[in-house]
Amino acid sequence: WRRAAALCIDSLLVGVVYYGVMLGTIFASGMGAMLARPGAADPASLGSFGALLAVVYLSYPVISGLYYVGFESSAKQATLGKMAVGIKVTDNQGKRIGRGQALGRWASHLLCYMTMYIGYIMAGFTDRKRGLHDMVAGTLVVDRWAFTHEPGRQRDGLNAAAIIALCVAALLIVAYVAIVMAIAIPAYNSYLQRAMAGG
Repeated sequence: WRRAAALCIDSLLVGVVYYGVMLGTIFASGMGAMLARPGAADPASLGSFGALLAVVYLSYPVISGLYYVGFESSAKQATLGKMAVGIKVTDNQGKRIGRGQALGRWASHLLCYMTMYIGYIMAGFTDRKRGLHDMVAGTLVVDRWAFTHEPGRQRDGLNAAAIIALCVAALLIVAYVAIVMAIAIPAYNSYLQRAMAGG
């Protein structure tokens, strides 16, 4: 659960930076004016639109990669989310990972997405609490005091930051489902009424 809480915090931070970059690009490229006047498309506007598309598709992996690789290979061995909940990333022997291994770990997250998040769920059931990306990269996620001179300071359970992150994530999921249902149910009812009227 601490890993899930850390992922929520890290995803929020990366998302905020990503959307900040997107909004900055929209305003800097003049796309805001073009979006306000949809019929006024000229070659310069189309070039700006191409730049915006490049930012949309390329900036998220770049921001995410720099964030995860930089923090997990640092002296803290943890992203800001992992620091908040008291965990860190090590290699299989409990040592700090280098940038190459951190990059491999970050890239192997794609396997978790391709398995519809089953790669992440595996961390709850494997012997050393490793997700698919950990197995591929040869890494462990452990308490911040593991493999230190003070292993007795390790603790199980959730701290306040983890509890808050999980509660906020649960509320956001409930809100998202409620919004989708509020849109989908009336649309489905409207579709049924049109189908019965036309049939």
